[in-house]
Amino acid sequence: MIRTSVTWRRLPSGLNTVTRVAVLAFAVVLLGACAGSVAPARAQAAFAAPADAPPGTITWIHLEKLTGQDCDTAPVTFGQVFRPGDLPGEAMLVAKYEGRALPTQVDARATNDDGSIRHAVVTVRAPCDADGAPIALVKTEDGSSGDDPKAVGLNDVAATEFDARLSLDRSGQTWSASARDLVQRVHEAGGCDGVDFFCRRRLSGPLVSEWIVGEPVSGPDGEAHPHLASYFAIRAYGPTPVRRVRVDVVTENAWAYVDGVRNYDYDARIDVPGQAPTVHEDVRHYRQARWHEVRWWGASDRAPFHAAQEPAYLQSTPAVPSYGEFELSKKMLADVRQDCPPMRACDIYKQMQTTGAQPQIGPLPRWSSAYAIDTGHRVFRWMLANSDAMGAYGVHYRDKKTGNALSLKAHPCATTLWPARTADCPVEPHGDDRLPSCGGEGKAACKSPLNADAAHHPAPTYMAYLATGDWFYESEMRFWANWALLWQNPKYRDYADGLVHNTQLRGQAWMLRSLAYAAYLLPDEASHKAYFNDVVRRNIDWYNEKYTHNPKANKLGAVASYHSVIYPSGGQQRTGYATWQHSFFAWSAGNMADLGFDGAEALRDWVSQFQIGLMTAPGFCWELASSYHVRLRDKRKSPYYTSFAEVYRNSFPDLADAGCEPQALNRALTQSKGKKRFNFPPRTMVGYPKSATGFVANFQPGLAASARADRPGAEQAWRRFMGRTLPIDYGSNPQFGVVPTEPNKP
Repeated sequence: MIRTSVTWRRLPSGLNTVTRVAVLAFAVVLLGACAGSVAPARAQAAFAAPADAPPGTITWIHLEKLTGQDCDTAPVTFGQVFRPGDLPGEAMLVAKYEGRALPTQVDARATNDDGSIRHAVVTVRAPCDADGAPIALVKTEDGSSGDDPKAVGLNDVAATEFDARLSLDRSGQTWSASARDLVQRVHEAGGCDGVDFFCRRRLSGPLVSEWIVGEPVSGPDGEAHPHLASYFAIRAYGPTPVRRVRVDVVTENAWAYVDGVRNYDYDARIDVPGQAPTVHEDVRHYRQARWHEVRWWGASDRAPFHAAQEPAYLQSTPAVPSYGEFELSKKMLADVRQDCPPMRACDIYKQMQTTGAQPQIGPLPRWSSAYAIDTGHRVFRWMLANSDAMGAYGVHYRDKKTGNALSLKAHPCATTLWPARTADCPVEPHGDDRLPSCGGEGKAACKSPLNADAAHHPAPTYMAYLATGDWFYESEMRFWANWALLWQNPKYRDYADGLVHNTQLRGQAWMLRSLAYAAYLLPDEASHKAYFNDVVRRNIDWYNEKYTHNPKANKLGAVASYHSVIYPSGGQQRTGYATWQHSFFAWSAGNMADLGFDGAEALRDWVSQFQIGLMTAPGFCWELASSYHVRLRDKRKSPYYTSFAEVYRNSFPDLADAGCEPQALNRALTQSKGKKRFNFPPRTMVGYPKSATGFVANFQPGLAASARADRPGAEQAWRRFMGRTLPIDYGSNPQFGVVPTEPNKP
């Protein structure tokens, strides 16, 4: 076992292929034996699991009361990810407070191959004096007595005075939609199957039921808007009669195949009976974008509680990366934003293609990695604010016919790359998959200051959905994963097969991450879940055929292609290879292995050769492993080098004679023509060694994944990295502070 400041954990193999959904209500849940050790990273001091845990405790939440309203009990709903096997079907889950069971409802969203629950939406009815209290989520073998209480139904919602009305006004013309109107129509039709507009039921039980309903906003004469649509995620809380409703009001300009697409300007207003209106003035709603606003009706004017999850348990699951032992900066936390207005980028770069460090770049973006370490309400709000900002980018394409995100299986030639559009797709079903051009006053009518870029895009709302289970974040994750394919030339991605290798290496890494996270966490019944799983497997197979199982592949473990060996080195074009981009890809391959995708372990082990070799191979001084790029061949069409000693000699000819003895190498570095500003002690790695976003930090995630590889030197490479002279303080920028999830050998 590698001795570091982190506890290692073992992750399972095998990926979920089950396509069923288990909905478990009122303290009845599929549960099972706890497996594995608890998390590697140290939780924030604010979260401490009690020592006297009830028998069968799986994990904890800490409640933070958010309202001063008087109450005896109030609901709290949150998303919870579980380790495989922790929730099998022969047991139940109950939340316990001070030793007594609380009413608990679990709606399973994603399951594993063995039938255990992977991700669920959990609702607990908690006493209002439980502010700051730990609530145990406990496995129990006891069965429920009597009949399960009746689930909250649409008739219960219709019996209230609940409504949420969206109004979009411009120059005296108003377009609107009413949640109550849609609920009433669904109720009168006998359910979602009886209506011709978007309607889905997501949660069902006696503590809470949720429906998503939506259609185009309407003008004063009832005419439907050609492009703007509204959706209401209506979460009605029991027991009946319903006294609380949470509604997420979503406004979209996202139809895929509707002519005349363009931006729209308006003033937005949301009215809920008994509450002050929400007003957003001078909104410019960009094409293919969306925004949302959460409101409450009835006994609560806001969420009664926040459920702070146990960071240690989150990081012990395959779903969340492991982070080292560091605490977030209090100064940083005091300054983080708590909300994000519609159509704003907030902390995300407006133009993602901009070079240099960006807070959204990493295995998880800055705010989501912070949440993995500190799940308190302030970090939670920060994460949601920037997850909301993802809706403002023009990546959202919804098929008006199906109501779902655009399907590349149905439209294999669809692309946002305008020169690659074709009216006659060469593969089945051979349709005209061209997306409409901008309507109105030409391109100016669709202009946006925001631009998404595959090589710099964040893990889209993944942690926000994991922690909330909300439909808005679920659908954002799906839209962005779909866009990761949609932006490419259809021929280069092999049409609906969705291959990603024809782009920059960092783009390949982050696209695979977004696709794998969506495939792993989307609900089992969700559109695109099976497709994304197939896409990830096809990509893994492609890389393994090209590299892992190919005896003619280079001997260095480099993902060496036209799109990755792109830098000039030694005066020769396309001979240099970015070590940091390889790190991103190695982490992504390791992440897919952790998530259980078949073939991903083999891919991770193959690409790990590169980082392990940079750190341990004879003739390569490991202090240079984090250089911006290294040279892999003499000329553009030359064969690749066969040893890391050869890589080193040709990458750093002015250092080759100094050898790798730390003192001698350090003297050579300080005198090197290309390292004039290197003024650090021996055993320091190059590339902004103290920066949490520099090239040493960039090198860490890939090496953490490589430390798990079945390769000689894997543990030595990580141990050497952790033993370098200058450690990095990740307290303000935790996104690259990941550590291995388990040692190479048990």
